[in-house]
Amino acid sequence: MILKFIDREDELEALEKLYTQDRAHLILIYGRRRIGKTELIKQFIKDKPSFYFLTRKEPVELELNRLVQSFNRKFNVFIEAQNLEEFFEKVKDFGRLIFVIDEFPYWVEEDKSIPSIFQHIWDEILKDSQLMLILLGSSISTMESLMSYKNPLYGRRTAQLKLSSIGFFHLKEAFPRYSWEELVKVYGCIGGIPAYFQYFDDSLSVEENIERSFYSKVSILYEDAERLLKDELREPIDYLNILKAINEGKTKLTEIAGETRIAVTNIPKYIKTLETLDLVYKEFPITQRERRRFGIYRIKDFYYRFWLRFVYPYRDDIEIGAISFEDFKEDFNKYLGEVFESVAKQFLIRLNTEGKLPFRFTKIGRWWDKKVEIDLVAINSITGEVGFFEVKWRELSYGRAKKVLKALKEKSTHIKLETEKRHYGLIAKGVEEKEKLRDEGFLVFDLKDF
Repeated sequence: MILKFIDREDELEALEKLYTQDRAHLILIYGRRRIGKTELIKQFIKDKPSFYFLTRKEPVELELNRLVQSFNRKFNVFIEAQNLEEFFEKVKDFGRLIFVIDEFPYWVEEDKSIPSIFQHIWDEILKDSQLMLILLGSSISTMESLMSYKNPLYGRRTAQLKLSSIGFFHLKEAFPRYSWEELVKVYGCIGGIPAYFQYFDDSLSVEENIERSFYSKVSILYEDAERLLKDELREPIDYLNILKAINEGKTKLTEIAGETRIAVTNIPKYIKTLETLDLVYKEFPITQRERRRFGIYRIKDFYYRFWLRFVYPYRDDIEIGAISFEDFKEDFNKYLGEVFESVAKQFLIRLNTEGKLPFRFTKIGRWWDKKVEIDLVAINSITGEVGFFEVKWRELSYGRAKKVLKALKEKSTHIKLETEKRHYGLIAKGVEEKEKLRDEGFLVFDLKDF
């Protein structure tokens, strides 16, 4: 196992700026499991006066004893405290200190009075101290509830940070020996979840990594998708069935209900929970202002997309060694088409940020109606300028690329936009004579441009 950590430079910089301020801070940091919250904090507190405590799902009275003992050991002191308020009364005297409580939601779940207790701790004890109190949590719903108007901690936080998955282009830091084509394959399997990077070794082929990480019943990635649901949810099987239905193309509530045999009136609450866990999102055509019609549900996480498509339906066969990744190579290549759409979108956003496109866009996404679909449409909401892009996970000859662009022009007429400033583009695995197409006014890119 090779440990691979990616620096979250923006997040670290934000925390460093807060740390330089001569005041107390109450910071909430949250995101789905395996996203890298703990590693971010470990990098941040390195070489700084700090205390890190990982909570357990145990009564708060027992946790208090463990907390006090851990603090005493770390600082070689002898503190006694009958409750959390008394403990923090003594901790504040330690001056500038970063105090981290990881998986804070465990305490909230064990004792509903915890937010009120910490309200008192902040208002009466820590607000005027030099302590930086950081509360971490994987339960997104619980952490976001701490910021809601009705929660006792409302208005107390001085900063919050929700961690999302790492973008595609950061994978090059973790796997420098892989080509861009190989990195698209990696991204399609483990997405941008930092904790999963350690299970891939770029001295081996991507296919070898997939085989040993997903098609062995003792590997973490083989079962982690299901494990995460069991840890977070009371009815993991229902949620798993909903995810599987969405991944198989059942994108409407009625379709999901029909596939899962769950009452359609109950589906929205399940979907809401999956959205909160950052596993599902609702997508709308990019030009749709009133987001009511044509919305479809999609799986947000490529690890789950891959697992639901290539692992979960074949668990029995994998258990007895009757199936391997070799059996799915052709289907996997088709699947990479949807992965490459996400990569292409990130690529265009990168070019847009760097000013390397002939126009700037303010939003980008897919567009579709009942008959036509365009992979990516980039729109400048101020000037009305727009770019239409097709994404192809294949090598294209000049002639084939020209046909794709011609068809794209035709499809773009279905979108009613009041602008004459239109650009047409293509992003593919490879494009022959792309310079010739660029000379003809098209925005053409392939993996060599990455």
